[in-house]
Amino acid sequence: MPMPRIAAVATATPPYRFTQSDLLALSGYTDAQRRGFFERSEIESRFLYIDPRRFRPDESVDELQDRFRRGALELSEAAARGALARAGWTAGDVDFVATTTCTGRLTPSLDAHLIGRLGCRADVQRAHIGDTGCASAMVALQQAWNHLHAFPEHRALVVAVEICSAAYFLDQRLESAVAHAIFADGAGALALSATGQGPAVVAHRTLFRPEHLDAMGFEYPGGRPRVVLSKDVRRIGAGMLDEMTKVLMDAQGLKREDIRHWILHSAGRRVLDRARVLLALTEEQMAHARAVLRKYGNMSSATILFVLEEMLRAESTVPGDWGLMIGLGPGFAAEGALLRW
Repeated sequence: MPMPRIAAVATATPPYRFTQSDLLALSGYTDAQRRGFFERSEIESRFLYIDPRRFRPDESVDELQDRFRRGALELSEAAARGALARAGWTAGDVDFVATTTCTGRLTPSLDAHLIGRLGCRADVQRAHIGDTGCASAMVALQQAWNHLHAFPEHRALVVAVEICSAAYFLDQRLESAVAHAIFADGAGALALSATGQGPAVVAHRTLFRPEHLDAMGFEYPGGRPRVVLSKDVRRIGAGMLDEMTKVLMDAQGLKREDIRHWILHSAGRRVLDRARVLLALTEEQMAHARAVLRKYGNMSSATILFVLEEMLRAESTVPGDWGLMIGLGPGFAAEGALLRW
């Protein structure tokens, strides 16, 4: 049976780009510790769905939800149309749509809005993956893979969008300051088909460590989303990247030297630093994850699709190349895919 292939990838960002210095000034932090989170992040800039001329730190729950709604719909449509155009498809060609976000909620869900905005067929099948955090683009990819495995003549679209700026919570917690220093807004989309060109998704795997459920996620004091982000994430995340790498390689009897392309979630500087050591990778192999972190920050679920796009832009691939694509998220979970060109 033919394997599902990634026919195209596309990304989208808000129109407003901020340097880390800009955002440090907007945050209002003056103490050395919180300023250090921004200054040592190795992030140069981020895109946020915030008009700097209208920003207020005391926005209401309704105002934050309005930002999420407008931003999520605009960016998800832009990324989806980009992926369709690169694949040479129309919206009517799509048989299955999987969407994901964790930074807000819509009813009807994001997939329904996107289907209407794109003009998909009335019989298009769909799924929305909510609240699975930074790894959820990979979860959505798994659902599209499963659909195409069952219906190999179909075409699928995966869209991840996050408006992390709708979850900014100004308080005295250090983890809130860390979140403000790294998270950003963006969307990514994949077009998938069992025929045509592009890397095949040979296998996908999930790895859960529920003993770390409390390490990362959201809580909602007064109805406002607030990031939970333990300092243990840097250790847990890097370790699970290493574990998932071994699981995916074992699926095909591969060795570390067999993997040419590394597509790793740009979770943060310290996670990537630890992962490089555990995985015994060179800085060249870490380059795509670091480039996305530097230029965009951590856009939660959309980030891994930016890393894939960066890798495809920067590297030449040849038939037979192997690649690993791994996202991390709350649960604590690693979600991975083994790619072959």
